[in-house]
Amino acid sequence: MDANMDRRAFLLFSAQDVTTLAGTWVAIPAEKVTAAEQGGVVDAELATWLEGRIEHLWHLDDLIGGTQCLELAQADLQLVSRLLDRGRYSEHIERRLYGAAGELLRFAGWSAFDADRHAAAERYWHAGLRTSAAGGDPLTGAYVLSQMAMQRTYAGDGRTAVNLLEAARERIGPRASRTVHAMLDAWQVRAHAVLGEPREAMSVLSRADDHWEHRDPDADPRWMYWMRRPSWTIEVGMALVTMGQSDTAVRLLEEGMADRTSDYNRDIVLGLAAIADAQLDQRDLDGAIDTASRAVELVAEVDSSRVADQLRAFARRLPAKKPAAEEFRGHLDTLLPTS
Repeated sequence: MDANMDRRAFLLFSAQDVTTLAGTWVAIPAEKVTAAEQGGVVDAELATWLEGRIEHLWHLDDLIGGTQCLELAQADLQLVSRLLDRGRYSEHIERRLYGAAGELLRFAGWSAFDADRHAAAERYWHAGLRTSAAGGDPLTGAYVLSQMAMQRTYAGDGRTAVNLLEAARERIGPRASRTVHAMLDAWQVRAHAVLGEPREAMSVLSRADDHWEHRDPDADPRWMYWMRRPSWTIEVGMALVTMGQSDTAVRLLEEGMADRTSDYNRDIVLGLAAIADAQLDQRDLDGAIDTASRAVELVAEVDSSRVADQLRAFARRLPAKKPAAEEFRGHLDTLLPTS
């Protein structure tokens, strides 16, 4: 690990974060884990502990981004694999262990994607699809497919993204959580925008918001905690920027970020970057740089290559030989060196 990574690591974890992270390790006696790994019983208490660790990873990722969370997910995957291979458990506990493995593979893929490790992300996701199928967990499988679709959208392959999202819908069926359907539709909006299909994008967005209006939160999987009204999501905001609807993009992104707390640091930075792009399209150079500068002030708290890439892309759009633009680029290069 280089010195720059060490410096950022100190900035990323507050005392409270470290305390919370440590607490997830000591919530169950170490001897119980060791015994299970050596052929002992994997009981409900141990399965619950594993599931709690996974939920903690979700929220840690919201806070600091995927780069460091990937290492934590990898360690937990190794633990679950050893428990499946060596432990003794009931059929019910086996399903829970497979569920934990499928979700950790999904999360590891997401973390790798956020860290720009795209080939690794695909490997984790492919394994996650197999594991979720083996565990009879179509919702996690659909979540994996949706994140594979997002990766393709970021790569400019909107058609594959649409196909993956359609496959995710088929996997869960029409009676599944309407919030999950709202998520799939929200992410498809941007895929259509990348394809240059504004009519299809707006039709899917209307369907997404309708799903949201008629959702039953009690029917949602636990990992759906982060979802909000589709029109307020960052992916939809980015889609609107792509389609040239900068005024609407700024309004909806600002509405969506109004109640975002620091627990969602990465989303805040991504949202500010999207707003800055829209303001630049509005020819509001000063406003765009001011918004992007707010994002840069938070970037040291988020270890996400995806965030860094969005800010660098914004910097490249700025006009040359404008003092404010040159100052912004210099500040960004200091905080996010390319090498």
